[in-house]
Amino acid sequence: MTNAIESALANTSLFSQCSARELRLIARVAKTRKVPQGTRLLVEGQVGDEMLVMLSGSATVQRGGRKIATLSAGDVIGELGVLSRAPRNATVTTTADSEIAVIGQRAMNRLLADAPGFARKLLEALAERVRELDRKLYP
Repeated sequence: MTNAIESALANTSLFSQCSARELRLIARVAKTRKVPQGTRLLVEGQVGDEMLVMLSGSATVQRGGRKIATLSAGDVIGELGVLSRAPRNATVTTTADSEIAVIGQRAMNRLLADAPGFARKLLEALAERVRELDRKLYP
């Protein structure tokens, strides 16, 4: 199963720059869960301390009751919550039976301490996400 998680992580924008060693470390601390269609993975306004990687299936993202995105395998959810424990800014609900990898805050902190290169790559990936959002807001 670890290889499947490594492969899924390598295909996400957040982890695509990680080395094979870093992907193995992340896959080892991730817990996988199978969740049925209709499962709320994150709830807007609730504080969370884990991030999720969609390994299979699909989900919708809603903010204020309005659909804002559709997610599929390779998408990362809740990464800001695992770094800052801030309230979730959207609700994410599976639209098909799905499998997810869960990385909790304690595991993320351990990764950041054990793999300094990973910390830099994570910051670069998050910075790129901010640039993407900026381009969408101010074309």
